[in-house]
Amino acid sequence: MTTDKLKVFHGLVNYGTQAGIISKTLREEFNVKAISVVTADPYKRQIDIELLHGGSFISKVFKHTWNNLRKIYWFFTFNTFHFYFGKTLFKNQIDLPFYKIFGKKVIMHYLGNDVEQYQWSLDNYKITNMASMMTAEVGKIHDKKVKRRLTHESKYIDYKIVCAPQYSPFVPEAKVIPLAVDLGQFTFYQLPILKDNEPLRVLHAATSRKKKGTIYLIEAVKKLKKEGYKIELDLCEGISHDELIERYKKCHVSVVALLGGWYGTAAIEAMAIGRPVISFIRPSFFKYVNIRQEEIPIINASKDTIYNVLKTVLGYSNSDLKDLSEKTYNFVHRYHDPKAITNQVVEIYQQIWKIEAHA
Repeated sequence: MTTDKLKVFHGLVNYGTQAGIISKTLREEFNVKAISVVTADPYKRQIDIELLHGGSFISKVFKHTWNNLRKIYWFFTFNTFHFYFGKTLFKNQIDLPFYKIFGKKVIMHYLGNDVEQYQWSLDNYKITNMASMMTAEVGKIHDKKVKRRLTHESKYIDYKIVCAPQYSPFVPEAKVIPLAVDLGQFTFYQLPILKDNEPLRVLHAATSRKKKGTIYLIEAVKKLKKEGYKIELDLCEGISHDELIERYKKCHVSVVALLGGWYGTAAIEAMAIGRPVISFIRPSFFKYVNIRQEEIPIINASKDTIYNVLKTVLGYSNSDLKDLSEKTYNFVHRYHDPKAITNQVVEIYQQIWKIEAHA
């Protein structure tokens, strides 16, 4: 097989817009037939097809039937299946054994709690988002399900990817492929000038308060305000992706996540328009990636240090913020360009199909 014979299906999860971005780049930059499909997405991120859902009982029956017919069609049409978050075409991965039978290849792209385990995280990290996301009882059930699923799917998967090094401890055989961002959607916007009588505007996209450590940010801002500091928190919840981008333009700094230990799509998108970012970066994760800690222009802050870090940032001049703004923008273009990321994905396809690089 040569690369022009590749037919790649991406889905059915589009967290971080990875399925939509990578499939689009495959078509436009690598001339590979690719499609991205998602079950449902309230945030309306970039995707080719969103499966039918909702409506009356009769409508749901029709939509469910039509969705399944399309899934069967896609199964026979595509030869390479790039799945995300432990999901496959059909519920409970009942289709997974059939890909090898029909001579197809399967890649699983892990994005978070599909591999991250509760008890291991608590045993190994002082700070972890798993502690706030689950109770011990729920965590035990979660771990059992994750381990069982990973054991099952490992028998049928040809290649494994993790989107960030924070997930590498749970799938050590997986390759870290950085998150891609559609840079064509973002333009560098000059930071608003911070005037003496205006507050520092801090944005936080709280897609999951427990996962992001939102409560610690809220408490830090309240404490700073009480002490007389001029600071304003823009807490973004339940808004569209387009509206979020507009809100980024109005802020001076974006606080992303204070528990997980790495940065995700929210940080990358903020940096793509030139916004300084505060997030928790765990030093031990650098052993999984080819990047040095000093290369990442993110201001490091955890739940324990966010108050002091914000207090320090409040002392930054407009020149300091502008310098950070430019560094973050350049960093994203260097490490998260969709063509460079997709090129790594194509190399994986070549590897599992044993396609020569020049083919």
